[in-house]
Amino acid sequence: MISGPALIRPQISRIVQKGRRLLGMGLPPRHHNDYATHVPVLLGIASAFQIAKILEFGAGFYSTLTFLNPLAFPDVLLVDSIESDSEWMSKISNAAAGDPRLRMRLVPEPIEDVLPEIPLDNYDLILVDSSTEASKRASLIEDLAGRQSFSALVAVHDFEIMLYRSAAKNFRNRVEYCAYNPCTGIMWQGESVRAGTLKKLSRTIQRYSKRLQPDDVESWSEIFRREMRIDS
Repeated sequence: MISGPALIRPQISRIVQKGRRLLGMGLPPRHHNDYATHVPVLLGIASAFQIAKILEFGAGFYSTLTFLNPLAFPDVLLVDSIESDSEWMSKISNAAAGDPRLRMRLVPEPIEDVLPEIPLDNYDLILVDSSTEASKRASLIEDLAGRQSFSALVAVHDFEIMLYRSAAKNFRNRVEYCAYNPCTGIMWQGESVRAGTLKKLSRTIQRYSKRLQPDDVESWSEIFRREMRIDS
């Protein structure tokens, strides 16, 4: 049986690592493809859980098109994309080539004002990657965190930013992914039953991050199909 200092040392180590991360220390160098570092996390979630309906705040080539890729997200029936930039929205819409599963909506800032109109519990996954202004994205995260009655996983890109981490404090559960920098945070309300699977996903990403680029959808999808169990 392990006891005494031998048991305490790993706990102290985890606390120190968490403290360093809160200060922005101990992270890998910022990846050259910093827009794509959340892709492995999203792909892993799609392999571990049945993700049929997605809500995203902030459309993107590395999110919207990945959600619509049947190799990456085989169960997707609907992607609702909320965007505040009309020119960018047009580019993503054209790239999606009329996929009927994609519904795009242009709304003005502050983007979180649309939340009362959206039945959040209709979705399995919510991605927050909106706005180039950190304060605006933080406001959206804080509003989502304050809503208790939905069960979707909430993914936040650039989660190493302290403002976003603080805004997410009212989520009951959190798992962080920093194998690539920028980091990704996954939060949810309700019970912590999904934590084990999400931590396993973190270990898998850490193990392969030195070999793979974050936007290598085919390779990551193959790895996750092999290593992640499918939850109903």
